[in-house]
Amino acid sequence: MKKHFWEKSCRYSIRKLTVGTASVLLGAVFLASHTVSADTTEVKQNEPTLEKTSSKLNTITKASESTEHTQPNVPIDHTKPVLANNSSSESKPANADVTSATTNQASTEAIVKPNENKETEKQELPVTEQSNYQLNYDRPTAPSYDGWEKQALPVGNGEMGAKVFGLIGEERIQYNEKTLWSGGPQPDSTDYNGGNYQERYKVLAEIRKALEVGDRQKAKQLAEQNLVGPNNAQYGRYLAFGDIFMVFNNQKKGLDTVTDYHRNLDITEATTTTSYTQDGTTFKRETFSSYPDDVTVTHLIKKGNKTLDFTLWNSLTEDLLANGNYSWEYSNYKNGHVTTDANGILLKGTVKDNGLQFASYLGIKTDGKVTVQDETLTVTGASYATLYLSAKTNFAQNPKNNYRKDIDLEKTVKGIVEVAKAKDYETLKKAHIKDYQSLFNRVKLNLGGSKTAQTTKEALQGYNPEKGQKLEELFFQYGRYLLISSSRDRTDALPANLQGVWNAVDNPPWNADYHLNVNLQMNYWPAYMSNLAETAKPMINYIDDMRYYGRIAAKEYAGIESKDGQENGWLVHTQATPFGWTTPGWNYYWGWSPAANAWMMQNVYDYYKFTKDETYLKEKIYPMLKETAKFWNSFLHYDKASDRWVSSPSYSPEHGTITIGNTFDQSLVWQLFHDYMEVANHLNVDQDLVTEVKAKFDKLKPLHINNEGRIKEWYEEDSPQFTNEGIENHHRHVSHLVGLFPGTLFSKDQAEYLEAARATLNHRGDGGTGWSKANKINLWARLLDGNRAHRLLAEQLKYSTLENLWDTHAPFQIDGNFGATSGMAEMLLQSHTGYIAPLPALPDAWKDGQVSGLVARGNFEVSMKWKDKNLQSLSFLSNVGGDLIVDYPNIEASQIKVNGKPVKATILKNNRIQLATQKGDVITFEHFPGRVTSLTAVRQNGVTAELTFNQVEGATHYVIQRQVKDETGQTSATREFVTNQTHFIDRSLNPQHAYTYTVKAMLGELATQVSEQAIVETPSELMDDRDVRIQYGAAFGNWADSELFGGTEKFADLSKGDYTDEDLTATIPFTGVGIEIYGLKSSELGLATAKIDGKEVGELDFHTAGATEKGSLIGRFSGLSDGPHTLTLRVKREHKGRGSERSKISLDYFKILAGAGNTIEKMDDRDSRIQYGSQFKDWSDPELYGGTEKYADINNSDSSAASEAQATISFTGTGIRIYGLKSLALGRARVTLDGKEMPSLDFYTSGATEKRAFIGEFTNLTDGPHTLTLQVDPDSPEGRKKISLDSFDIIKAPAVGIDSPSIAPLKENDKTISLSLPAGDWEAIAVTFPGVKDPLVLRKVDETHLVTSGDQTILSIQDNQVQIPIPDETNRKAGNAIEAYTIQGNTTSSPIVAVFTKKDEKKVDEKRPTTSKGDEPAPTVEIPEYTEPIGTAGQEEPPTVEKPEYTDPFGTAGQEEPPTVTIPEYTEPIGTAGEQEAPTVEIPEYTELIGTAGQEEAPTVEKPEYTKPIGTSGDQVAPTHSLPDYPVQVLKDKETGVEIIGGATDLEGISHISSRRVLAQELFGKTYDAYDLQLKNPTDHSLQPKGSVLVRLPISASVENIYYITPTKELQALDFTVRDGKVEFITNHFSTYAVVYQATGTSSNTEEKPSTSDEEALAHEAEQLSASPSLAKAGNHSPKEELPATGEASNPLLFLAGLSLALTATFMLKGRKDDSN
Repeated sequence: MKKHFWEKSCRYSIRKLTVGTASVLLGAVFLASHTVSADTTEVKQNEPTLEKTSSKLNTITKASESTEHTQPNVPIDHTKPVLANNSSSESKPANADVTSATTNQASTEAIVKPNENKETEKQELPVTEQSNYQLNYDRPTAPSYDGWEKQALPVGNGEMGAKVFGLIGEERIQYNEKTLWSGGPQPDSTDYNGGNYQERYKVLAEIRKALEVGDRQKAKQLAEQNLVGPNNAQYGRYLAFGDIFMVFNNQKKGLDTVTDYHRNLDITEATTTTSYTQDGTTFKRETFSSYPDDVTVTHLIKKGNKTLDFTLWNSLTEDLLANGNYSWEYSNYKNGHVTTDANGILLKGTVKDNGLQFASYLGIKTDGKVTVQDETLTVTGASYATLYLSAKTNFAQNPKNNYRKDIDLEKTVKGIVEVAKAKDYETLKKAHIKDYQSLFNRVKLNLGGSKTAQTTKEALQGYNPEKGQKLEELFFQYGRYLLISSSRDRTDALPANLQGVWNAVDNPPWNADYHLNVNLQMNYWPAYMSNLAETAKPMINYIDDMRYYGRIAAKEYAGIESKDGQENGWLVHTQATPFGWTTPGWNYYWGWSPAANAWMMQNVYDYYKFTKDETYLKEKIYPMLKETAKFWNSFLHYDKASDRWVSSPSYSPEHGTITIGNTFDQSLVWQLFHDYMEVANHLNVDQDLVTEVKAKFDKLKPLHINNEGRIKEWYEEDSPQFTNEGIENHHRHVSHLVGLFPGTLFSKDQAEYLEAARATLNHRGDGGTGWSKANKINLWARLLDGNRAHRLLAEQLKYSTLENLWDTHAPFQIDGNFGATSGMAEMLLQSHTGYIAPLPALPDAWKDGQVSGLVARGNFEVSMKWKDKNLQSLSFLSNVGGDLIVDYPNIEASQIKVNGKPVKATILKNNRIQLATQKGDVITFEHFPGRVTSLTAVRQNGVTAELTFNQVEGATHYVIQRQVKDETGQTSATREFVTNQTHFIDRSLNPQHAYTYTVKAMLGELATQVSEQAIVETPSELMDDRDVRIQYGAAFGNWADSELFGGTEKFADLSKGDYTDEDLTATIPFTGVGIEIYGLKSSELGLATAKIDGKEVGELDFHTAGATEKGSLIGRFSGLSDGPHTLTLRVKREHKGRGSERSKISLDYFKILAGAGNTIEKMDDRDSRIQYGSQFKDWSDPELYGGTEKYADINNSDSSAASEAQATISFTGTGIRIYGLKSLALGRARVTLDGKEMPSLDFYTSGATEKRAFIGEFTNLTDGPHTLTLQVDPDSPEGRKKISLDSFDIIKAPAVGIDSPSIAPLKENDKTISLSLPAGDWEAIAVTFPGVKDPLVLRKVDETHLVTSGDQTILSIQDNQVQIPIPDETNRKAGNAIEAYTIQGNTTSSPIVAVFTKKDEKKVDEKRPTTSKGDEPAPTVEIPEYTEPIGTAGQEEPPTVEKPEYTDPFGTAGQEEPPTVTIPEYTEPIGTAGEQEAPTVEIPEYTELIGTAGQEEAPTVEKPEYTKPIGTSGDQVAPTHSLPDYPVQVLKDKETGVEIIGGATDLEGISHISSRRVLAQELFGKTYDAYDLQLKNPTDHSLQPKGSVLVRLPISASVENIYYITPTKELQALDFTVRDGKVEFITNHFSTYAVVYQATGTSSNTEEKPSTSDEEALAHEAEQLSASPSLAKAGNHSPKEELPATGEASNPLLFLAGLSLALTATFMLKGRKDDSN
C-alpha cells in the first residue's frame, strides 16, 4: 500500500470522516499492496482516485484555500476569538452516571508519603484528606482538531505527551515528544548564532539621544529598522509526532450503540480511562505516561463474551491547523517511515530543515493472536492487550554540539519498550502511580462545597462562583497535574512550552514556542509554592544554556562582549526556541524585550528561596544571576532629566510606544539587582560588583504614580508630548505591575503604591485572555483582595476554560492553567516580603477549608485549617531549619508548640512573631482569636444600609465603624455602633454620601483585628442615553456599540451641519440630590456647558489625549435639594484646539443620585410577581431591559382571547411606571388599578419603533400593596390588537431615616449607664436590661430633659447624654448586654449594646479580714499613721485607720453589701480595697430604675413581641411602640431660685415649694451651700412626690458633690449634672441638701487641715443637739475627741461626718430661731 493513500485515507479518515467510512477504507487497505523506500520514504500509490474521493467524504466544503503557513508568525494575539465546535451533540444517556473504572487496589497500594523521595525523613504535618480528583465525561471526543483541543484528555511524563480521545469502536492516541522541533542549526553547522543580526548596538546611542531630545519619530524609525531579528525558517516550530489508531473490528460505532459510557482523567493517579458496555460485554481502556519507565502505556481489557479484536497502526502526524481546524493540506516538515513486526511498530524519521532525527516504537503484549498486515497489526481473540510507546529524538541541550547527541534511536526506543514489556501491567502502573503521587500528593486542598454527580462539562457550564469550590479545587490540582506531566527533570529535558508538551499540528499557534514576556515565567509560577520545585529544573537548565547564544545577542544588540572565562552578560527577548534563539522578534513593537533575562532570573532565584539549597545556589544559580546583573550594570543608561538609570530604549510588552525606560524594565532590573546583591552578600563574594550595582540600584526609581492615581506604565505619560500611540485602556498585559507580582517591589506597608496598583487594575478591567485573567488573580491576591481575585478566577473558569479544563487564549495556551494555580496558592499563602502570611487573600467563597503541603520561602511546608475565614490551626514543617516569621492577625495570642512542646515566640510587632527552628521541626499554632472576615454592606435606599458578618467564637460584642466617603474616595467623620448581633441595619445615612464600614469583634475587652472594608455607594438610578425623559436637539445622532451602557450613545458634532443653540442642547430631567454624566472621552471630543435648573454650574470636558475611554465619568453635580431638577447640556462651539479636538460630545448614560425621597424598584417583564394570560408570549432582544419582553397579539383571534391577553402586576409602593415597545403595529391596553378602571394606555407610535419606551404611570397611591391589570383592548384598530411589555418602575415611599443611640462601655460594678442620644428626629429610646422583663422607654420632654416610662422619672440631658441607673434585678454576668434602640413612628434602629465585662480578679489575703461574702479583704483605717488620700493604686497594700470607737471592717467590693460606720446621725461606706477607685460617696444600696424608692415596684413598659434583630429589612414589618402622653409640671421659688420639674402625676396635689437655704458655709476648708426643701399642698402641708422629679439649685462655683439626708438619717451622695448655672439631680424624697464646692486651686479630693473655729463650731453644735433622740447613737463622745492627734491633713471621712452633723444642726437650729421670732 502506498503511504500517501494510507495516511490520507485511513488514519486521517478516523478523525475527519465518519466512523463507517473509516471501516470501509480499512477494508480496502488490507487488500492493497505497498512498497516503502527507506532512503526517501517516498510512497508509490496504486489507487490515487480512492484517496481523493474518500478524503473529502462527509466533510464540510472548505471556505477558502489554506497553506501550511496559516498561523502567522506574530506575537501572541490575545484578542483572537474561540472557534466553537459542538460536534458531539448527542443526548446524555440515562445511565451515563457510572463509577470510575480505575483500579482501586493499585492506587491504594501505590499511595506514598508526600515527600518520601526527598533526602531526609521528616515529621508529618497534619494534612487534609486527599480527594480523588477526576475529569469525567459521558461522550467521546469529536474526531477533529476542535475535539483534540477542547475535549481529548492529556497524559504526559514530562518528555512525552499524549491526548486520548476515548472513542467507541475505535481509538486515537495522538502523541508528542517535546524536543521534536524544526529550525535551529544543522548538525554540522558552524555559523549558527541564535538568529542575531550583527552590530545593531551601534544605533543605540542615536536612538537614546533622539528620545532625550523628544524626537520620538526618529527613535521609532531607527528601532524598527535595527532592533529586530529575522523571520526565517531557522526560528522553527514545535512539531507533532505521531498518532496511534485502533479500530475494533467486532464493535459497533456511535454512542447510541453502548451503555454506561464513561471517559475520565483521574489526576490523582494520572491515568485516563474509557469504558462502555456493548452487546453485554464491557470494554475498558486505561492510558498513562510513566516517568520511571519512560513509556506511555495503554491497557485494554474486556468483561463478557466478546473478545478484543482490533487493528492497530502508528503513523506520523503531518496535520496543519487552519481556521481553528485541520487544514486540507498536509505539512512537509518531516520525513518518516514505518516498520512493523509481530512485536510492535517502529516509526523513524528526520526533520527536513535541520536534520533532527526522531523515532518511536509501539510494542504490544496480548493473549490474542497478532497478525502483521502491511504496516498494521491485527489482534484477534484477546481478553487483554497492553501497548507500550517510547519516543525520542537526538536533541541535546548543548549549544556547543549544535544541540545534538550521538544516539542509536531505534535501539533506544526498542530497548525502553522491551524493559517495560518484561514487567506486568500492574507493576508498571503501581510504579507510575507511586512516582507521580510522590509529587502530586504533597499538596491537599479542601475548599468546602459539595461534590456532585455532574460531568466536568456540566460542572463548567453550570459553574456558580459561590458554590463552585469543588470545580475550583479540581482546577487548582489540574494545574499541578499539567506541570508534572509536562516538566520533569531528566537529561536534555526542555521546559513546558506554550502548550506544555501537547501539540497536534505542525504549525501550532505562536509555534508553541517559549515566550519570555510573561508566558514561560507564568508556566513556573506554581512550581515552588505548590511543592513541585523539581519540575523547575528543566526551565533553569534551559535558561542556563540560553546564555551561550545570549552572549552573542548581548554583543550584537548591546555592545557587551564576553570572552572565554569572562562572562559579561547575555540577552534574550520576547520569543525563544530550544536552539538558543535569542535575537529580538522581527517587529520591534513586540519583539524587543531586553529585560526578559532579568525576569527569567526571578524564576531561577526562587528555586533557592523556596528550597534553600546552598550548593545549587552557589554552583548553578549565582553564576547566572551574576552574569545577568553584569549585563544590566553595563547596559543601563543614565538619564539626566530624570536622574535615573534607565533601560533605553524601552517597550512595555506588546503595548504602547518606544520610551526612555518604563516601569516594566525598571522594575525587573530593580528585582534583579536586589536579588543579586542579596546572594552576593550571602555568599560574601564579588563585593566590587555589588558596590557598582548598588549605586545604580539606588537610582532606578521604578515606581511613579500618574495624575489619575495609577502606577505609570511609561514615565512620560503625563507629559503633553506623550503620543499615547498604541495604548489600550483594557490591554491584556499589565506589565507595569511586575513589581507587585511576581516581584517584591511592593509590600503591604506601602499603602500609597498599593492603592495606585489597585487603581491600575481597576482601570485595566477584569477582561482579557485566559492567561491575562490568571495574571490578575495573582495581582489581586498580592493586593490582599481575595474576593476580587476569586472573581477573576471565576471569569477564567466561565469564559477562558475549555471542556477538558485547558486554558484558552483563545486558542489553547497552557500558561493560564499554571497562572490560575499560582493565583489560588497566593490567595492561601504568601511569603515574598520576608515573612509568611497565611490566608492573606481568602475570598468569602472559601470561608471554610483546609490545605496542606504548600511551601513558603525558607522551605517551610504549611498546613492550615480555617472556618469562617479564621484560622483554627496552622502548622509548619521546617525542612532546613532557620527563622520562621509569621504574620497573621492576633497570632501572638495563639498557642504555639514546637514538636508538641509549648514555646514562646518573639513578637516583632502586632500580628507578627518570630521563632528559631531546626531541620525537621514541626511548629503548630492553635487557638487563634477569631475575627470578622465576611462583612457585607448593602445599601437599601438613601438612608439605610444593611450589614451582615460572620459570628466570631467567644465574641461578647462587635464594634462597627462607619466613615463618610467623599467624592474623591477619602474617608472622614467616623461613627461607631456597638452591637451583639451579626445583622445590623444602619438607618442614619445621608443620601448624598457613600460610606465605608469595618467591624471588629470584641472578646470582652480584647479587640480582634478589624475586618476588611465594605463600601456602600451613593444610592442612584441609571438613566440610559435613550431614556424617553431626555430631550435632544437636532444635532444629536445615535451610535451603537456593545461596550457602551445599553449598547448605545448619543453624540453631537458641530462639523456635521449648521446648528442652532437649541439643536446642540440635551435636556435631562431627574429627581434626586445630584447627577453624574458618563460618556466617551477621546482625542476628538471637546467641551459642553452645563446648567441645572437654569443656572450655569460648570463646563464638562470630553477630551483626553490618551486612548478613547468608554463609559467614562465626565462630570458630577451633587449637593442639590432633594427633589426634581433639570440638567441642560450644550455643546460648546469653542474648544481648546488640543490635537484633533472638535466641537463634539458623546453621552452614554446618567447616574441619578437619589435623595431620601421616593426610591425606584425595577421590575422586569419576567418577574415572578406578574401573572400572564395564555396569549402572552416571550421575545428576546438584547436592546430591551433584561433582554426580554412579553407580548400579546389577538389580531387573528376571536373576542374571547382578550381575557387571556391580560397581565396582572402585583406591587407594593406608591406608584408604578410602565415601559414597553411603541410601534406602528401596536395598540391600546385596558387598565384597572386595585379593581378600578383607569385610562387606557397606548403602545402606538407613527414613527420608528421605540424600545424601552415610557408607556404611562400611576402615582400618588397610598403606600401599600396594589394590583395593576393590563389587557389588550379588543377595540384597538384592526391589525393593532397587540401590546408589548418590557419593564416596570415600582415607586417606593420615602425611607425613614433614624439614628442609633450609643452606650458607654460598661464594667460589672457600674451602677449607671451613660446613654448618648441619637441625632436627628426621633420619638423615643428603648433600653433593655438583661434579666429585666420590660424595657425602659425614654421620651423627650424638652431639649434638656427626658422622661421615663412607668414612673415617669425626669432625666437631665448634658452634652447629649443621660445617666440611667441599672436596675437591681439586672443580670450582670460577663457577656450580658444592655441594649438600646431608637423609635420613630413604626421604625426602629438596630439595637446597640454595652456589654458587662469580667471584674478584675484580686488575690485574697487570708490573714486579713474579709467582708461578709468573703470575696476580698476589707480595709481598716488608721488615721495617725496615714497621711495620703484614701485609696490605693497598683499592688499597694490598702491603708488602715484606727478609730477608738470603731474596729469593724468597712468598705465594699464587687457586689458585697456595704458595711456601716457608726457616727452620730451618719452611716456611710468608707474606704477602698485593692484596685478600687478612690472613694466617692455613692448609693451602693440602690440599683433600681430611677423612680423607685424603698420596696416600690419598678415601672414596666409593654415590650412588643418581636424576636428578630431590631430593625427591618426587605418586607419585614417593623415593630410598633405605644408611647404614653406625659404632661409636665414645673414649680419655682423665685426667692431662692430653686426649680422642681416633674410629671403631673408625680407632683399630684403639690402646689408650691418651701425652701430654706444657708449659703457659703465653711467646714474643714471646704465651702458648701445648704438647702432644706419641702413640697407643700395648698393647705401648706408637706408631701413627698409620687415619683422621681428633677431638682435644680443655683450654684456659685465649681461643684464637687451633692449630699442629702436620707429618711434613715444617713448622708448620701447624689449623681448630678450642671446646666445653665444650676446643678441638677433626681430625687423622690425631699430633705436637707448640701452643695459642696471644690476648693479654689485644688482638685476635688484635696484635704485641708480643719481650723480651730471649725472644730469649736462643730463641737458647740453637737453639744446643743446632744439631747435629740435622733442623735442618741453618738453617745457622749464629742467629735473633738476624734480629731487627728498629729495635726496632719485629715481624711474625707471626717469631713463627711462633720457635714452630716452640720446639716442636721443648721436647719434644726434655724428652725428654732425662726419659731422664736
